[in-house]
Amino acid sequence: MTGQPADGARAAPMASAGQELLVVLGPGTTGPPAPAELPEPPCDRPPEAGGPEPPAALDVLARLVEIEQAYPPRLALVRLPESMISRIAGEPYVVGVYAGPPPAAVIATLAPGERLFVDAWLARRRDARRPRHRRGEGLPWDAPGFEPPGPPD
Repeated sequence: MTGQPADGARAAPMASAGQELLVVLGPGTTGPPAPAELPEPPCDRPPEAGGPEPPAALDVLARLVEIEQAYPPRLALVRLPESMISRIAGEPYVVGVYAGPPPAAVIATLAPGERLFVDAWLARRRDARRPRHRRGEGLPWDAPGFEPPGPPD
């Protein structure tokens, strides 16, 4: 028994160990409405001719890896092992796969809502790496030297 699907069937994507990465897909369709005074600039690497457009690209990406969060049609957060990063980055509809802030040229192609998604992801990553230094961190609420919570006022 090999553990492979029978008759060429494809197994469902599995959550894999690895780091959480931002995948930016190529432009081609409109996403959530952006303010009219801020037109969406062109992408620095458009999808190759004949390649799937972003909504289809997001669906194709979901068949390859589990998408943890998405901001359709162009952004997805995925958890990839090191061995899969180059495969995903090499897909024709992928602009880039990033473990940190994307390059300024890529950021410039994002709509305001997409920038907010990326900024929130980066802030969450920064906060996750920051050690907690609160007095009583990890202790039960009624530990000696601490007051239990009172009734609401």
